[in-house]
Amino acid sequence: MQYGHEGRCCDKCAPGTYVMEFCSETHETKCSPCQEGTYADKHHSFDRCEKCPSCYQALTQKCTKTSRGNCSCQSDFLCSDSACSQCEKNKCSAGEEPWRIGSMKYSYQCKPKCPGNHYFDAKDNICKPWTQCSVKGLAERIPGNKTHDSVCAKPEKEKDASLQWIVSTGFVLLSLTLFVFVFYTCLKKLKRNRRNHAAGKVSVHAVGSKTSDFHLSKEESGFQFIIQDKFQDCCSVSQLHLEKVSTLS
Repeated sequence: MQYGHEGRCCDKCAPGTYVMEFCSETHETKCSPCQEGTYADKHHSFDRCEKCPSCYQALTQKCTKTSRGNCSCQSDFLCSDSACSQCEKNKCSAGEEPWRIGSMKYSYQCKPKCPGNHYFDAKDNICKPWTQCSVKGLAERIPGNKTHDSVCAKPEKEKDASLQWIVSTGFVLLSLTLFVFVFYTCLKKLKRNRRNHAAGKVSVHAVGSKTSDFHLSKEESGFQFIIQDKFQDCCSVSQLHLEKVSTLS
């Protein structure tokens, strides 16, 4: 490969070298290796090598005498030009990706990673369609967005029916429990009253047999009759009350 110099065709210097002395009538182009920190990645006719780039954040490929090397930005940062000499913060949110504008100096716009009715699954790193709740006979509780799937739930009518069934069942069980408790209490009280009534009859017979064995005066006999009449009236009332309770039961 050659270049023109003062009307002559001269040889270019190979990659990794530079022109130390241009060609003349007496000699060809004299080349010298690039100094440390410089490079020449193609044939050229310059008297110096290019300076290796100074990376703003990171270096992905080391600069050598024959290669430029490549700069890069750290995660969540973007190159601001073709040489990545500067880095700027990636302002796109989850579910979005930067869209580069420009050829030398870059600017960015954010656009969705996935098309409509899809969301970006960061775990699988792919786009997935939203779940169609209506197809499954469910109600959509939370709609899908760029980063999350739709959240489905049972229709409200089914929820209300389930709640009513639970309340009704609970009410029936509570009523049945209360009925059994009241029935048991009344039955227990009725048995106790019958025992007391039976015991009262035995006492009356005992008193009647004992008083007949004694000779009392007219006043004492009258008092005895009054007591017996009172006692019999009381027992009759008690018996009548028990019969009514038995009839009601």
